[in-house]
Amino acid sequence: MTKSSLILFCNCAYSQVISEGVKSEVLNAIKGAGVEFEAVTDLCEMSAKKNPALKRLAKENRIKIAACYPRAVKWLFHASGAPLPQEGVEFLNMRTSSAEEIISLLLGEKTPVRCKREIQLQEKGEWIPWFPVIDYDRCKNCMQCLNFCLFGVYGLDEKGQVQVINPAGCKTNCPACARLCPQTAIIFPKYTDSPINGGEVDNSKTGTQNLDLDITSLSHSDIHELIRQRSRSKKRFSKDKTDRRQVNIASLQEQLDIPSNVLASLSSDELGRLKKNSEKKKHE
Repeated sequence: MTKSSLILFCNCAYSQVISEGVKSEVLNAIKGAGVEFEAVTDLCEMSAKKNPALKRLAKENRIKIAACYPRAVKWLFHASGAPLPQEGVEFLNMRTSSAEEIISLLLGEKTPVRCKREIQLQEKGEWIPWFPVIDYDRCKNCMQCLNFCLFGVYGLDEKGQVQVINPAGCKTNCPACARLCPQTAIIFPKYTDSPINGGEVDNSKTGTQNLDLDITSLSHSDIHELIRQRSRSKKRFSKDKTDRRQVNIASLQEQLDIPSNVLASLSSDELGRLKKNSEKKKHE
């Protein structure tokens, strides 16, 4: 007798990147099918908190995961210390497929019913699980992300490999490190645009699609001084300097998609770290 697949449904509760209509239709279909399934509030949150349930799920012989981009889901499991097996896993992308397509792929096969398990979705917490995960199939360990990040999100493991050590330190909606990554190895599953959101990477455009920016040129463009002046009175500066600073800040936001509230929130210590890191990079 063929063993049926466990279905894992992610509600992606902290963002609107998946249509509420699609999620509702898929979940209702699963509930009504009498098959074994687990519905979780948010895989990103589970990964960041290294929820032990992911290790249990990763040990399933056959599992169908209705969530977002396969590359994002794969590395979310990996980041939690629960890498998925190479075989027996089927990814269904609710960001790009219709509810009808997802339901057909989930329930179309005629397999024995194991049991029906209803999982109550938990309430969202206060922290929004926005953070990067690293695609180690692509990462070359250049450490540009480590040198750039001001918030202690990245660190090194015992082998000197860069890793995400502090997911909660990341600033919500800021994908700057991913846009700097020359290998397109950094994924923000809740980001809007591909391939940063985990979509497939066009290797012919690697580097150019991420702007091919360098931390040295960015941080030596007077970023720390530009941001510092935002909180000062404009009367202390001439109009042309003020305009130039505003243009440079706008350019920085456009190139790296850094939210304005993140730029405005940088402390003097964080600005000093950016300057120090950039100077170190310059002399390497």
